[in-house]
Amino acid sequence: MRSRMSQKNKTTTLPRQAPAKDKPGAPKANWFLTVLVIVGIAVVIVGMVLLKDQRQPAVALSAARGSSPAALNGPIKPSSPADQLNQALAQGQPALVFMHSTTCQSCKDMMVVVDQVYPEFAGQVVLLDVDVNDGANLMLMQTLGLRYIPTVVVFNSQGQTAQNVGLMKPDAFRAFLRQRALGG
Repeated sequence: MRSRMSQKNKTTTLPRQAPAKDKPGAPKANWFLTVLVIVGIAVVIVGMVLLKDQRQPAVALSAARGSSPAALNGPIKPSSPADQLNQALAQGQPALVFMHSTTCQSCKDMMVVVDQVYPEFAGQVVLLDVDVNDGANLMLMQTLGLRYIPTVVVFNSQGQTAQNVGLMKPDAFRAFLRQRALGG
C-alpha cells in the first residue's frame, strides 16, 4: 500500500523552460525602432506646441477693409486699441470696444454682426478691434474686466460704459449702440 500511495502523491516536475530571448525563433527587441518612435512622438508634440504659440493674423472687419484707419476712426491715428480708446475718450468720442478671438464660433458670428451694423455708426463711434490672443491687448482686457468672449464695451461721449457679453442679433446690436453709445 505504501508503494501505491507514494506513487499517487508524487509530483512530476517539468523540465525548466528557457526564457524567450534564448529561443532561436523569438523576436529580439528592436531598440532602434523604439527610440525612433519616441523621438517621432516628441517631434510631433514640440511642433504642436510651437504652432500653438504662433499668433494668428487678426481677422479684419469689413468696415475696416479697403478704408484707411483715419476714415474709419476719424482723427484718431492708428495705434494700439488701448491708445485709440484713450484718444477717443480724451476727444469726447463714443467708442465701441469689440473683444473677441478669431477661433471661437460665437466670436466669428459676432464679427459678421459687427461687419453688418457698424458701418451705420462709423462716422459717430470709434471701433476698437481687440483680439484677445494678442498679448499687447492684455492690459486693456484686464482694465475692462474681460471674462468671456465675445464682449462688446461701449463708451459714450461722457466716458460712461455699457457692456454686453455674447452674441447679439443685428437689430439688438444696432439698438445697443444707439442707446448706449449715442444716447438715443
